[in-house]
Amino acid sequence: MMNLESFSIESGYFVFTMMPSLRCSLNCPHCYLSKEQRRSKDILSVENLGRACGKVADYYRMRGLKQKTIVCYWYGGEPTEMGQEYFESAVVTIGDAFPARDGYTVKHTVLSSLINVDPSWHALFHKHCGGEIQTSFDWTMRGAGYVRHWERSVRGARLDGLRVSTISVVNREILEFGPEQVLDYLTDHGVAETSWLPFMWNEQNDSGAYTRFAPTMRAYSEFMSRLTRHWLKLRATGANPPEIGQMRFILAQQAKGGLANIAGQTLFLLPNGDFVLPDYRNGCQEFMQPFGNILSQDFADVLSSPARRAYLRKQVLRNGNADCGGCEHGGHCLMEFWKENRNGDDCFGAKGYVEWLQAERDRLPGDVLNQSRLY
Repeated sequence: MMNLESFSIESGYFVFTMMPSLRCSLNCPHCYLSKEQRRSKDILSVENLGRACGKVADYYRMRGLKQKTIVCYWYGGEPTEMGQEYFESAVVTIGDAFPARDGYTVKHTVLSSLINVDPSWHALFHKHCGGEIQTSFDWTMRGAGYVRHWERSVRGARLDGLRVSTISVVNREILEFGPEQVLDYLTDHGVAETSWLPFMWNEQNDSGAYTRFAPTMRAYSEFMSRLTRHWLKLRATGANPPEIGQMRFILAQQAKGGLANIAGQTLFLLPNGDFVLPDYRNGCQEFMQPFGNILSQDFADVLSSPARRAYLRKQVLRNGNADCGGCEHGGHCLMEFWKENRNGDDCFGAKGYVEWLQAERDRLPGDVLNQSRLY
């Protein structure tokens, strides 16, 4: 069994979630940001982003690690609303801070709604993101107009040679559409990979959107099981449906041990320089937990701060959740950040889906099992 060190920032694997701007023109029901944050013009300057990256590089120089992986995940907000000049300058600045000659491997991934994104961005996605773009897809939860715009944007991205992947928050509109239908739909649109997240409760959707759109975790697990069953059926007929990220993750995590999914490899960088991660209160209500400010502290101080140590301790102890602490699936479930489960429901790790996938393991194509080891 691998130890915690193998899956942490400290060991040289850093999923650097970039949120230098929170600005977004959309109003999605599941968003964790307030309208004030989504309309804010505040932005972390390229100069300060460079200072932050320099402090991360100083930390790794102190650690003396020969190989370091920096996965820059551009989140938000809507990352493209920062503009192409900012993005290009930021990518160059990040590359200067983490050069290959010092043992760094740097990858950039952009998550965009693709709504109202000028096609001139496609060249940048080719140049800096390996020809890939990840886009949010939520079916009609945002309205029928959103779907039409999204379809047109995906079609344009694919015509320009981009590999398109989707990330979705499972909502009741998607459940009503049906897992079989939604997988057929994404297959028809040439989506390469698809990922499905539970709908989380936060202060922004507490006024009614959560009650309206959020399914139970039991419904989520059933959705994922049917989605994967249909994926297997399509594969058997020679079709090319998008890969299911959660299926790959579960299969891959089984080889990594019980502490592989405790959020020790990622931090979110906010416009003011704070490093944060999603945390939970009132049971499972999401908020952003700060660990320190990189503009006023060294990266080592952020990583070893009392707040982060307490956070990781809570992750290792599964948030004190007895059901999760004693669960045989704890190292390879879908619990992204550990929180309390809802009474009378499947857990946030989607145990129902995990156990269904284990029961179906012998039916999985050999290439799926082999590739998942590298996922």
